[in-house]
Amino acid sequence: MIACTIPLLIVLAQGPLPAGQPSEMPANHPAIPSNEELVKKLDAMGPELKEKAKSFEISASLGKLYFTQGRLVDAIPYLEQAVAKAEPMRALYFKLKAQTGSKPLPDAASVGCVVKADTLMEEQLKKVETQFKGQPAKAAACAWANLASLMDIELQLAHAKFLVGDAVAALKVHEHSLQLFENNVESRYARGALLLDTQGDDVKALGEAKQELERFLKEAPTSAHLKQAKVFLKRIEQAIAAGGVSKMSPPIAEGPVKSQLAPQLSAEQMQAAQSVEKDADTMAYAQKLIDEAEEHLARGRFQQALDNYRQVMPMNIITGRVKAGMAWTLVKLGKPTADNVWRVASGDPAAVDALGETLKAKGDAEGAKQLWTRLSETVPDYASKVKDKLR
Repeated sequence: MIACTIPLLIVLAQGPLPAGQPSEMPANHPAIPSNEELVKKLDAMGPELKEKAKSFEISASLGKLYFTQGRLVDAIPYLEQAVAKAEPMRALYFKLKAQTGSKPLPDAASVGCVVKADTLMEEQLKKVETQFKGQPAKAAACAWANLASLMDIELQLAHAKFLVGDAVAALKVHEHSLQLFENNVESRYARGALLLDTQGDDVKALGEAKQELERFLKEAPTSAHLKQAKVFLKRIEQAIAAGGVSKMSPPIAEGPVKSQLAPQLSAEQMQAAQSVEKDADTMAYAQKLIDEAEEHLARGRFQQALDNYRQVMPMNIITGRVKAGMAWTLVKLGKPTADNVWRVASGDPAAVDALGETLKAKGDAEGAKQLWTRLSETVPDYASKVKDKLR
């Protein structure tokens, strides 16, 4: 979460959004609540929270908060609002950059543009337009400094859209990000994988996917995605040679190609899903989907497990158990979002540990061992609790 907006979110959760959006918390203000407590306060405000006018910073923080809590359907509109709020600065940057050409921009701090914790993008936009008027290089440097946080926001938005079953929309977000952040290797990797995933019979698109992954391998030689990128690249080359994925013989049996995505959700469907009452039937159905997903995991049916988890996501029943299962499914499928979702899930290591026990109980001892190994590497403080299970 963006640090400067934590007190703003507390105020937002406790009453109307204040004019001017102060960045200082009163000395007598209650202690900062946990993320879980904050989410409950925000939920209590109802759907009108989404309609309130918000700054880039608050929209971004709300989106990040819901994303890290596994509330993907809730995160998407706030992350989209943040991206929209940044659009004027983004457009101005491109205009200024066109005026400066290929000449390197000065360091923003050196021209008096310092982005602090309580800096608001809307105020900075006015500064760029007035203080640096007639100085395109300085103005562009300041605009760029203010846009830096947008890269992570767009990454989370793309991951969220992918996880609710809309790979095409996720691809568009990654492409939008790459227009501004050429060094965004995460989006470059994701674009290559998603072009293979969504346009496997378009040889031109496959050629673009090949270029993206080749560039990724060159620019990110130490990335955790390195091994999987090479696998994707080989599949792409095979598909290009065959004239498309569907023309390959034998067809590709695993990986991201032609993923059986869950039905895409419209904005109206997302809103309806968020307001579904968690009655006994809903909870029972979700439990059935989760149980089936874990059975699929234990049997190596990873795509079927992913399909089940995607049906659970819109219900907003995102427990540690669900996040652990989703993360491990994406890891086993080698999906671009796997590392990010795993980081979120491993925030509750006990839930990941419990998934290992479930896999072992269902006969997948090797899968459980692999999961515990990754958990011990990701959360060193928890390693002692699983070391006996790795023997």
